[in-house]
Amino acid sequence: MICCLGLIKDTRCREQDKLLKQLSIPMARSTPDGFTEKEIDYYSRQIVLRNFGLEGQRKLKNAKVCVVGAGGLGSSILTQLTSMGVGTIRVVDRDIVEISNLQRQHLYGVHVVGYPKVEAAEMRLKQLNPFIEIEPVPLSVTPGNVERIIQGTDVVVDGLDSMTPRYALNRACQKQGVPYVFGAVIMQMGNASTLIPGETACLECFQGNLDDAELPSCSVLGVHPSIISLLASIQVSETIKILLGEPPVLANQLLFADLKDLSVEKISLAKVESCPVCGSKPLKKPRPLHDSNFEEVCGRENRRVFVFSPDEHQNLDMKEVNQRIRSLGHNISVQGKMGTTFSKDVVKGSILVSGVTIIEGVSDKTEAKKLRDSLLKD
Repeated sequence: MICCLGLIKDTRCREQDKLLKQLSIPMARSTPDGFTEKEIDYYSRQIVLRNFGLEGQRKLKNAKVCVVGAGGLGSSILTQLTSMGVGTIRVVDRDIVEISNLQRQHLYGVHVVGYPKVEAAEMRLKQLNPFIEIEPVPLSVTPGNVERIIQGTDVVVDGLDSMTPRYALNRACQKQGVPYVFGAVIMQMGNASTLIPGETACLECFQGNLDDAELPSCSVLGVHPSIISLLASIQVSETIKILLGEPPVLANQLLFADLKDLSVEKISLAKVESCPVCGSKPLKKPRPLHDSNFEEVCGRENRRVFVFSPDEHQNLDMKEVNQRIRSLGHNISVQGKMGTTFSKDVVKGSILVSGVTIIEGVSDKTEAKKLRDSLLKD
């Protein structure tokens, strides 16, 4: 066996050396269409992969992927898609970096705690790969804005942690014909599937009518970083297959992985013709999605947290916002280009340039709304 492996390795190395020499010939004079010498060097270990080559790399360079959620799954997905050279990556997230994120969200460091995740992600991803474009979108995904958020993208990748925005994504992808790579993790378990509009089951064929209020959350049950890395890698693999024009492995398949016993299983799925979202004979209309622009979310450090999420990007003048924050006696701890984090006594908050506002440490919705109005209105 060792001898056979050695022969395989030796043969593969000779093939790679041959390809690298072929690539090095034009590099000395001119570069292949659309690539610089530095790009060829950056992606060299990928280009030499069998059935990948320059044509595969070019397909990635010309692609646009939307990653929704820049938390645990999202940060790992973003790192891999960036390093592989997907030409344009749209990063959608409404949150800021918290110290409790760093255990599993390895895109960030302690130096960006308090920054909007999309801003911190853009800074790090551009350092990782300067040859691609990052489009940060500091918004929540809502039924009112989801179609605009994913518009013009080739694949949507799920890095979310709740079902309502997933249902909104699923419906928008079905409507626009955009492949949706679904993924979810909790504790030591995770699952993933690739949803191709018109060809496979959609999310609501096999996970419909779930209520977020009745589902467990990572903030309560926890999550193992390794299951995140595993599921994110599977999602990236499926995304790349789609971009390269290859059939995804998880089309009409739901993969379930459990680190507890290192088991990985695949469950066959089938499109439900009576599905209200994608079925050819729907029995009823899709269930209305709760479109709240003002909600209470899982608290940090046992404190109540309220989030205001406008459908439209407000494009706030952050200089004016920061002046108002200071005039009301709040201390600014982080002042980024896409958002500001502040505090006063037990109250802490963040305002993003999009208008998304996070308030924690207040007693109820009324107090949270009153504080937000005082910070954003004359």
